[in-house]
Amino acid sequence: MLGEPVPTSLVSECAELPQEGLVDRLRNKTPVDFVGYGVQEQIRGGGPPVWAWLRVRLYAPSELVSGKLNHSDEFMKLALNPGDGSGGTCFGDSGGPDLQGGTNTVLAVNSYVTNSNCTGVGYSARVDTPAVLEWINSFL
Repeated sequence: MLGEPVPTSLVSECAELPQEGLVDRLRNKTPVDFVGYGVQEQIRGGGPPVWAWLRVRLYAPSELVSGKLNHSDEFMKLALNPGDGSGGTCFGDSGGPDLQGGTNTVLAVNSYVTNSNCTGVGYSARVDTPAVLEWINSFL
């Protein structure tokens, strides 16, 4: 827990908060920039996968997969297809920001992927909801 409020000037140096409901106004395939550490290599053998970690902050371009999903009021659905020109998130990237492409506006926070290959689609918790923005602002 924070011992004292985070200075607003420090927060704005790192990233900008989105306008409430911004994600709902974004079009399909809107560029999104992932930021995180994540798994760099998966080694598979006879047993469970072994994950190789590299402690370097990484960046990957991706795209929003828009549409009305069961939980789209809380999560963004994002493409994780490096072969199609987009990047992806993987184990260890949770908690990293998803920025609106080419900006420092945080749309969401990396949350989870749907398979052990970290391909297809992933989901990130939205930051632009009233409850989340109110919570964040309570620390500023």
